[in-house]
Amino acid sequence: MYFTLSKGVFHCPDCGGDREYRRRQGRNFFSLFFIPVIPLNKTGGEFVQCGTCKGRWNMGVLEAPTTAQLASMPALLMRLAAAQALRSGDVTHPGARDHAVAVVRRTGDHAYDHAALDYDLSRPFDQIRVEIANAAGALAPEARENILGAAAEIAFADGPLSASEEETLAVIGADLGLTRVQVTGVLSLARQSTGR
Repeated sequence: MYFTLSKGVFHCPDCGGDREYRRRQGRNFFSLFFIPVIPLNKTGGEFVQCGTCKGRWNMGVLEAPTTAQLASMPALLMRLAAAQALRSGDVTHPGARDHAVAVVRRTGDHAYDHAALDYDLSRPFDQIRVEIANAAGALAPEARENILGAAAEIAFADGPLSASEEETLAVIGADLGLTRVQVTGVLSLARQSTGR
């Protein structure tokens, strides 16, 4: 007999889309006249069962992002990269702050405002780096380059890049999984487009 341990939504490999799942595990019972009465021991490992196709998967399948998570990924990465770029320069510069908010809103987080920016700026630098590195793999290289380019535009909003801003943009690029050549190319294009 199987018991449901939890429920949620995952990307089902068989269905090819987001589906509801049940995390399940087997259990032996003491039976009285073929009626399970007393639970005895767990049998087998946990598994994920799709609510639609009834396919069974190991727990690793839950690590794949859902369609909803993938859709929100560019806005999340842009939000984190904007905070990193802004904190390396003048965080009080009104033009840079306004540009950071506008860029994040363009990527899909329409509720993003100056209060959310202040929250992101208050978060530890290393914590944001880990989040960027964990989320970046879900996006194509071109999307990651676009995020770095937008972060560079934010850094350029308060004037030419300082050494600290250049270093931070290189770190953002590395956390996004971009090579040094890609980072250099993106920063060069951002310099040309901003005229700095």
